[in-house]
Amino acid sequence: MSLTTRRRAIYTGLAGHFGEDELLPLLSLWEAKYADKPPFALNEFLAEVAQRSGRKLERARLYRELVGALTGPTSNLLPDPAPRVHAWRQGEGLEAEEVSGPDALARQTFDALSQALFSLLDPDMVPRLRRFAAGNLNGMQIDTELRLRLRGWLEKGGSLGLTALSLEHLRVLLNLLYIGLCEYLGPVTADQVLTRAVQKTERMNLQLPPQKLL
Repeated sequence: MSLTTRRRAIYTGLAGHFGEDELLPLLSLWEAKYADKPPFALNEFLAEVAQRSGRKLERARLYRELVGALTGPTSNLLPDPAPRVHAWRQGEGLEAEEVSGPDALARQTFDALSQALFSLLDPDMVPRLRRFAAGNLNGMQIDTELRLRLRGWLEKGGSLGLTALSLEHLRVLLNLLYIGLCEYLGPVTADQVLTRAVQKTERMNLQLPPQKLL
């Protein structure tokens, strides 16, 4: 299930219990700490929701509603609240940074930067570059499960989502893609392509600028 669909499901499940002003920081919290965890982490998430809201929640009922939203048809879900969550983070400044976390911001920027990079390449080049990076993941200091998830993303494409990678991991991953570019295009063209991808991502005005990943 994609990150967007899971975010819509969490939003739908919580919407009947919280007002919009409470929902946005809770969704930001979920994205930062729980979106890439197994389903049973929902209980942990709800415990933190109860603590942050200061409410006496019907956690069992809320849990069932969230599970129902996550496993039910997507046609029953509310529209994706991502733009409002992003706007809330921008409006809250440092307070939102604490909730969303630097690694979550780094993943968001890496996702945008890698998509920009791939969009600038010949379509035949993209799978070759992905396979190159997938074949060189052993140097990354990550556990086996995370390496397998990352390899799956590289081999199958799509969005990286919120796989639990830190800023340093993402820098290493971007460097692998850059080395692959140098291998296939030569260093001069590789630099030009990466620069264009960074410029393209800059125009998105993300909270963490793409230069932080270089």
